[in-house]
Amino acid sequence: MPETNAAQPYSLLILAGGQGRRMQGKDKGLLDWQGRPLIAHIVDALAENAHEVLVSCNRNSDRYRDYGRPLPDTLPDFPGPLAGILAGLEGASHAQVLVVPCDNPRPPTDLYQRLSEQSSNAIRFAFDGEQDQVLYALIPANLRASLHGYLQRGRRSVKGWFEQCHAERVDFSDQAERFKNMNRPSDAGRSNS
Repeated sequence: MPETNAAQPYSLLILAGGQGRRMQGKDKGLLDWQGRPLIAHIVDALAENAHEVLVSCNRNSDRYRDYGRPLPDTLPDFPGPLAGILAGLEGASHAQVLVVPCDNPRPPTDLYQRLSEQSSNAIRFAFDGEQDQVLYALIPANLRASLHGYLQRGRRSVKGWFEQCHAERVDFSDQAERFKNMNRPSDAGRSNS
């Protein structure tokens, strides 16, 4: 396991289980950006202090294995990011799970530190000064039963589940540019610096 300065061990969960509809069906985490897959940049930025790296993915598991432990959704039919989060909470070895999407090669490098600044058993997520960034979140793994129940009721909204759990917003307005995801093929040419 890597050395860490974090007060508590945590798992890093990279969400790469989507169908890539806006990317013409391409697996976004494996798209090239500056000569390397997007996920490689995320691992470089965030994995140093994580105690394990998990990758929520529903295809290309062999390729994702180079970056972390692949976890397929446990629910059928691509029910959205909450299914990937559930797989991560169920598969995590640690009490805290830092969640990030696979399509942002330059997330805030202090994401865990800022989300964990206040000792809390609540979900804590980023706010970029204009909008909530709910897929950048620190989630206690013991909320897996709550999330499973939410999904079993047919609910799919990340924000809805966060509201149900009384999640806490953390201000990242000083780093708003660090939340720019690549959602369309034309975004891959953007430098995101």
